[in-house]
Amino acid sequence: MATTLRAAHMVNIPQLVRARLDFLHALGYTIQPEDEPQAAQQINAFLSDHLERDIFAWIALEDQTLAAAGFLQVIEVMWQPMAPKGRHGRIINILTLPEYRHQGLARAIMLELIRKARELNLAYLDLDASPEGQPLYESLGFELTHAHHPPMRLVL
Repeated sequence: MATTLRAAHMVNIPQLVRARLDFLHALGYTIQPEDEPQAAQQINAFLSDHLERDIFAWIALEDQTLAAAGFLQVIEVMWQPMAPKGRHGRIINILTLPEYRHQGLARAIMLELIRKARELNLAYLDLDASPEGQPLYESLGFELTHAHHPPMRLVL
Protein backbone atom coordinates (compact mmCIF):
# COMPACT_ATOMS: atom_id res chain seq x y z
CA MET A 1 0.00 0.00 0.00
CA ALA A 2 1.12 3.53 -0.69
CA THR A 3 2.08 5.83 2.13
CA THR A 4 0.81 9.42 1.89
CA LEU A 5 2.82 12.27 3.40
CA ARG A 6 0.99 15.50 4.23
CA ALA A 7 0.55 18.33 6.68
CA ALA A 8 -1.62 17.45 9.67
CA HIS A 9 -4.78 19.44 10.33
CA MET A 10 -7.28 19.70 13.17
CA VAL A 11 -9.07 16.57 11.98
CA ASN A 12 -5.83 14.64 12.66
CA ILE A 13 -5.57 15.62 16.33
CA PRO A 14 -6.65 12.17 17.61
CA GLN A 15 -3.85 10.57 15.56
CA LEU A 16 -1.37 13.20 16.78
CA VAL A 17 -2.35 12.57 20.40
CA ARG A 18 -1.71 8.85 19.90
CA ALA A 19 1.61 9.64 18.20
CA ARG A 20 2.70 11.79 21.16
CA LEU A 21 1.84 9.07 23.67
CA ASP A 22 3.56 6.41 21.54
CA PHE A 23 6.62 8.67 21.25
CA LEU A 24 6.85 9.04 25.03
CA HIS A 25 6.52 5.28 25.48
CA ALA A 26 9.24 4.71 22.85
CA LEU A 27 11.59 6.99 24.81
CA GLY A 28 11.00 4.87 27.90
CA TYR A 29 8.73 7.22 29.82
CA THR A 30 6.25 5.41 32.02
CA ILE A 31 2.70 6.64 31.78
CA GLN A 32 0.49 4.83 34.22
CA PRO A 33 -2.68 3.45 32.59
CA GLU A 34 -4.84 5.53 34.94
CA ASP A 35 -2.93 8.70 33.88
CA GLU A 36 -3.18 8.14 30.14
CA PRO A 37 -6.71 9.59 29.69
CA GLN A 38 -5.67 12.82 31.44
CA ALA A 39 -2.45 12.98 29.39
CA ALA A 40 -4.42 12.45 26.17
CA GLN A 41 -6.91 15.15 27.17
CA GLN A 42 -4.13 17.68 27.87
CA ILE A 43 -2.33 16.88 24.59
CA ASN A 44 -5.64 17.19 22.72
CA ALA A 45 -6.36 20.58 24.31
CA PHE A 46 -2.82 21.80 23.62
CA LEU A 47 -2.96 20.79 19.97
CA SER A 48 -6.45 22.27 19.59
CA ASP A 49 -5.04 25.62 20.72
CA HIS A 50 -1.72 25.51 18.84
CA LEU A 51 -1.88 23.32 15.73
CA GLU A 52 -1.44 25.35 12.54
CA ARG A 53 -0.62 28.46 14.63
CA ASP A 54 2.69 27.80 16.36
CA ILE A 55 2.79 24.01 16.10
CA PHE A 56 2.99 22.42 12.66
CA ALA A 57 2.87 18.68 12.11
CA TRP A 58 3.49 16.36 9.20
CA ILE A 59 2.18 12.84 9.09
CA ALA A 60 2.67 9.76 6.96
CA LEU A 61 -0.47 7.67 6.55
CA GLU A 62 -0.97 4.23 5.07
CA ASP A 63 -4.67 4.35 4.29
CA GLN A 64 -5.88 5.98 7.54
CA THR A 65 -3.22 4.35 9.73
CA LEU A 66 -0.53 6.65 11.11
CA ALA A 67 2.92 5.42 10.08
CA ALA A 68 5.04 8.41 11.14
CA ALA A 69 4.70 11.93 12.50
CA GLY A 70 6.78 14.94 13.42
CA PHE A 71 6.19 18.39 14.88
CA LEU A 72 7.71 21.84 14.48
CA GLN A 73 7.12 24.22 17.38
CA VAL A 74 7.70 27.93 16.78
CA ILE A 75 9.40 29.52 19.77
CA GLU A 76 9.19 33.28 20.33
CA VAL A 77 11.93 34.84 22.44
CA MET A 78 13.38 38.24 23.24
CA TRP A 79 16.05 39.44 20.84
CA GLN A 80 19.20 37.35 20.84
CA PRO A 81 22.15 37.20 18.44
CA MET A 82 21.12 33.78 17.07
CA ALA A 83 17.50 34.88 16.57
CA PRO A 84 17.45 38.63 15.88
CA LYS A 85 13.77 38.50 14.87
CA GLY A 86 12.95 36.64 18.08
CA ARG A 87 11.76 33.41 16.47
CA HIS A 88 13.31 29.99 16.17
CA GLY A 89 11.97 26.49 15.91
CA ARG A 90 12.14 23.24 17.78
CA ILE A 91 11.62 19.85 16.18
CA ILE A 92 9.75 17.55 18.54
CA ASN A 93 8.24 14.13 18.52
CA ILE A 94 9.73 12.54 15.38
CA LEU A 95 8.18 9.08 15.47
CA THR A 96 8.07 6.27 12.95
CA LEU A 97 6.17 3.22 14.11
CA PRO A 98 8.38 0.09 14.07
CA GLU A 99 6.66 -1.62 11.14
CA TYR A 100 7.24 1.46 8.94
CA ARG A 101 10.91 2.14 9.74
CA HIS A 102 13.70 2.23 7.14
CA GLN A 103 11.38 3.54 4.42
CA GLY A 104 12.56 7.16 4.53
CA LEU A 105 9.46 8.48 6.29
CA ALA A 106 11.32 10.30 9.09
CA ARG A 107 13.62 11.93 6.51
CA ALA A 108 10.65 13.00 4.38
CA ILE A 109 8.89 14.48 7.42
CA MET A 110 12.05 16.26 8.54
CA LEU A 111 12.49 17.79 5.08
CA GLU A 112 8.92 19.13 5.21
CA LEU A 113 9.43 20.54 8.71
CA ILE A 114 12.67 22.22 7.62
CA ARG A 115 10.89 23.64 4.56
CA LYS A 116 8.12 25.00 6.81
CA ALA A 117 10.69 26.56 9.17
CA ARG A 118 12.30 28.33 6.22
CA GLU A 119 8.88 29.47 4.98
CA LEU A 120 8.22 30.93 8.45
CA ASN A 121 11.63 32.66 8.34
CA LEU A 122 12.78 31.06 11.59
CA ALA A 123 16.38 31.79 12.59
CA TYR A 124 17.33 28.20 13.38
CA LEU A 125 16.01 24.81 14.41
CA ASP A 126 17.05 22.70 17.34
CA LEU A 127 16.08 19.27 18.59
CA ASP A 128 17.02 16.59 21.06
CA ALA A 129 18.42 13.63 19.13
CA SER A 130 18.01 10.04 20.20
CA PRO A 131 21.00 7.83 19.38
CA GLU A 132 18.90 6.21 16.63
CA GLY A 133 17.90 9.55 15.12
CA GLN A 134 21.22 11.38 15.33
CA PRO A 135 22.65 10.07 12.02
CA LEU A 136 19.52 11.24 10.18
CA TYR A 137 19.68 14.70 11.74
CA GLU A 138 23.40 15.03 11.00
CA SER A 139 22.77 14.05 7.37
CA LEU A 140 20.28 16.94 7.19
CA GLY A 141 22.86 19.43 8.47
CA PHE A 142 22.15 19.48 12.21
CA GLU A 143 25.26 19.79 14.36
CA LEU A 144 25.89 19.01 17.99
CA THR A 145 25.83 22.18 20.04
CA HIS A 146 28.22 22.84 22.86
CA ALA A 147 26.47 25.25 25.15
CA HIS A 148 28.64 27.86 26.81
CA HIS A 149 26.07 27.79 29.57
CA PRO A 150 24.89 24.24 30.22
CA PRO A 151 21.12 23.80 30.46
CA MET A 152 19.75 23.31 33.94
CA ARG A 153 16.29 22.56 35.29
CA LEU A 154 14.40 22.95 38.55
CA VAL A 155 11.41 20.64 38.83
CA LEU A 156 8.58 22.46 40.63
